[in-house]
Amino acid sequence: MEILNGGSISATGVPRVTVQTAAHALHVQKYLPIAVLYFFLNSAGLPTGLFYTGILSPLFFLWLFRHGKRWITFKFLACLSPFVVAHAIIGIDSPFYYARSSLLLWTVCVTVYAFSLALLKYESVERLFEQLIVLNFCATVIAIILFFTPFRGVLWEDYDIEGLNEVFRLRLLTSEPSAYALLMAPLLVFVILRLIQSPGKRNLRYAVMIVIPFLLCQSFGGLSISLAGIGVAVLVAFRHVFRQRKALLVLAAMVILVAALVYVPNPISERLSLVATGKDSSTDSRTISSFIVAYSIAEPKSLLWGAGLGQAKLADVTDLRLAFTIGIIPNAIAGGFAELGIIGMLIKFALEFYFFFRTRVYENSFRLAMFVVVFLTQLTGSYVMNVQEYLMWVLAFGPFLPELDFKANIRPKLSHA
Repeated sequence: MEILNGGSISATGVPRVTVQTAAHALHVQKYLPIAVLYFFLNSAGLPTGLFYTGILSPLFFLWLFRHGKRWITFKFLACLSPFVVAHAIIGIDSPFYYARSSLLLWTVCVTVYAFSLALLKYESVERLFEQLIVLNFCATVIAIILFFTPFRGVLWEDYDIEGLNEVFRLRLLTSEPSAYALLMAPLLVFVILRLIQSPGKRNLRYAVMIVIPFLLCQSFGGLSISLAGIGVAVLVAFRHVFRQRKALLVLAAMVILVAALVYVPNPISERLSLVATGKDSSTDSRTISSFIVAYSIAEPKSLLWGAGLGQAKLADVTDLRLAFTIGIIPNAIAGGFAELGIIGMLIKFALEFYFFFRTRVYENSFRLAMFVVVFLTQLTGSYVMNVQEYLMWVLAFGPFLPELDFKANIRPKLSHA
């Protein structure tokens, strides 16, 4: 008896291979509903800031407990306790908001821990990504059909921007188009890198199916950050890329597509020009303005420790004359600085770079691209309790998609030498 590609092959072969294939298919389907819930339905019908993954976190905790992860709450409290002590000494304006935000952060910790453990047990992340891309494209087709009906507002966001009459951005059932783009970022990075490494009709189809929804959501921050991650990964593997004629054709096609979107008159290029000229304030509010607000919240309490979890929501920042009335900050680092101070953010950056080298992120094109994407995302958007951001860190640090390792790219070249 011999094992080949996960299947058990005997003299007759077929029966045992069939059993293994069926078991693998069952394993794939077991996690797909959770992935669909997270990707498509996580905030559907819920108030802003509330997600089904948070509501289901007690069930995730029980699942972790059954798998021997019984100290997660203790570890969470141990990491949080220095900040709790410091904030108690400084003074907490609202203990209720502090306790509620701490509980929400615990649900995020449990959810991310459970999802990361499930992904590590998953046998084919590549297949899961492909299924999500197909389902997302089908949902996009439905959204395009509904665009011409009175139900357009269910899946599309309508913006009134100076210089344009109406801007419609695809968001499906997520809270906003930028959140939808953040969900698609790992899928976009995956298919583009795979297409560059192995150009072909199949990979091209998957690339088209994810690029179309990404363009329709018009998240230029998400698109530019994703392209930055892909660009870094391509530059690191340039020796392999520039030896392949088909890979060069793919890169040339991407450059032509981007140029067409920028210079050919279309709704996307029109809005892009507004962003570039500063008439679309969404970019500014997620970057410079967020850090100004964060400083104004942390400074009266402690720049080192911040104002405390949940306390930013109590701050009245209307006197700053920015696009903020209260301290709900759409930037993960700025929000973290406001509530956890310089110390909290230094710990965050230290952990990111520690795991970068500890897990050898630089050896895999997908993981390197994801590291760049999520690192830039935290500086230009997201928020402290964002499960999407932490799961992207998991994808960057986890041993996923080994077929996109840089060593795998150059090994065939060496073997023919």
